[in-house]
Amino acid sequence: MKRLIDVPAEPVDSFGERLGFPEPFRPPEGSAAKPLSEWKMDDDDAPILRYVYRHLRPRRHLEFGTWQGAGVVACLESCDATVWTINLPGGETEADGRWAYADNRPLEEPLPAGAKTRPLDEDRHTVQTDAYGFIGHLYLSRGLGHRVCQIYADSRDWDIANYPPGFFDSSLIDGGHDEEVVAGDLHKAMTLVRAGGLVILHDFCPVEDVCTACPSTAGVLAAVSREMPYLRESLSDLFWIKPSWLLVGVRR
Repeated sequence: MKRLIDVPAEPVDSFGERLGFPEPFRPPEGSAAKPLSEWKMDDDDAPILRYVYRHLRPRRHLEFGTWQGAGVVACLESCDATVWTINLPGGETEADGRWAYADNRPLEEPLPAGAKTRPLDEDRHTVQTDAYGFIGHLYLSRGLGHRVCQIYADSRDWDIANYPPGFFDSSLIDGGHDEEVVAGDLHKAMTLVRAGGLVILHDFCPVEDVCTACPSTAGVLAAVSREMPYLRESLSDLFWIKPSWLLVGVRR
């Protein structure tokens, strides 16, 4: 298993000890046997994040990339945090005009108000799942919206001047996967997370065959590689949870 970037790896069943948590993480049975190229956020990485939030118990958590809100729900249901989360209001669009995140759904299926659709055939339409209407609908449908500050913006344009340094206890970076976007999100997270808090990147997997099969990892790896001197200066610890798609840093 060829590694593309020199970042320390910590086994998934022992990384909690490295973070000072009192009990080890027990991975879901199906995750251990699954190739990393088939790893899914909801099934495989979210249980790790829930474990982290349950033990870290952040009061204020920052998330780059809301999408439908599964990551926000993982935090809200694991601790008493208030979550600030940022997402493009119009979602992501490919160069050819296709929606980057979309599902084909029956016409009769109820959708959140404001959801964007395109006709597909007489029985179905295509639904954009990362645009206004769908953004955060998972936390809203659970009645958790009162604990969420939803920010509709491009993270590159988000002005953090009104947030004092160290305002947040933790941050999950899982927004745009372009190298420049990831690097910008990293710098903002480093400014806003307190000493001893956690900065976590999703879609980080330094294994060569995973990067070949999953293009979303390329920009994340490029940003981490480029920003490594800054990360080492800003963090007291940095490691990849193996196996997972998560890179964890402890703010210095």
